[in-house]
Amino acid sequence: MGVKPWTVSLDGRVELVAVLEALTGRNPCPKGEESADLALARKALDARHDAVKFMKAMDEKAWRHRHPSLIILDFGQPPALSISRQREHYANAGKDDAVARLLPAARDFAAQPAFAAWLAAARARHAGAVAQVDSWIEESAYLKPVEDYLGLPLPHRYRFAVSPLLHGSTPHNVLYRPEHPEDEGLCEIHSIVGHRRVEEGAPDFSFKIGDFRRTAWHEVCHTVIDLWTQERRAQLEGLSGLYRLMTGLAKAKYDGPPGWLHMIDEHVISATTCRLIGLHEDAEAGIKALEKERRDGFALIGPVHELLKEYESSRGKYPTLRDFYPRLEALLVRLHGGLSGARR
Repeated sequence: MGVKPWTVSLDGRVELVAVLEALTGRNPCPKGEESADLALARKALDARHDAVKFMKAMDEKAWRHRHPSLIILDFGQPPALSISRQREHYANAGKDDAVARLLPAARDFAAQPAFAAWLAAARARHAGAVAQVDSWIEESAYLKPVEDYLGLPLPHRYRFAVSPLLHGSTPHNVLYRPEHPEDEGLCEIHSIVGHRRVEEGAPDFSFKIGDFRRTAWHEVCHTVIDLWTQERRAQLEGLSGLYRLMTGLAKAKYDGPPGWLHMIDEHVISATTCRLIGLHEDAEAGIKALEKERRDGFALIGPVHELLKEYESSRGKYPTLRDFYPRLEALLVRLHGGLSGARR
């Protein structure tokens, strides 16, 4: 396989915000499940530090409605926490940007020997779990099915962070497109999974390889499908009336016509992921995944999913999903025409 396109680690940035969150009293452990990491953090680190106070005062809006463990990935490793991504977001550092105002205090907190010692101990304590996650990812061969389905090699690296202090099993994910020469033209996908209580003798992190594979398939598809949508932006923006069909999570997550192009991405990517689940895991599991997308309010997922079967049976005509994209656009045009006809 050559150089692995993924890494697994405890990320110092993620652990910094997790510690600060934990010391504020947020991100609590489930009752009776306080981890050794949190107990040691409470004993060794100063909950009265300005960084903890500032963290406690920040609301969801201050974090731009993203989880703090994702925001911190815009920065370099502690204690420097230099701005390395999304620089335009922090143009008002020290003025009206809450995250940027937190940075000086967070840097001071991270520079303390007690935090460095806690982080080193956590890395040593969880080295076995990190190695096992890495092994599971390698055994899953997660990349080949999605590359084969899309019909092209993918420009990405996958960074997988396991976190002792983030509780719950739902991964947080973020995609960074290349910005610097050192990015080598590769997208970076970061996924973070937190700690959960597991059975005696099991690894420290709840981790189902099927869940990772599905998450990876979805996020990897974003690296190329988003670009194909943008290439056809002029044609697709005129179909934004279809947004009014969305309900529930879909309607809440992508706010009206301004989010319409991203809504298209999500439909194509989620339908592709459902097809991959059906083809490479279990047909029934693929249908269940499709039904979940419907319940979440992605109203067009059924027709897009059905059309992908034509792609699968016509790979001689459509070697890549990009070649098939005009057929997906034509489907949206047809659905929009039906919507317009219903108004008359």
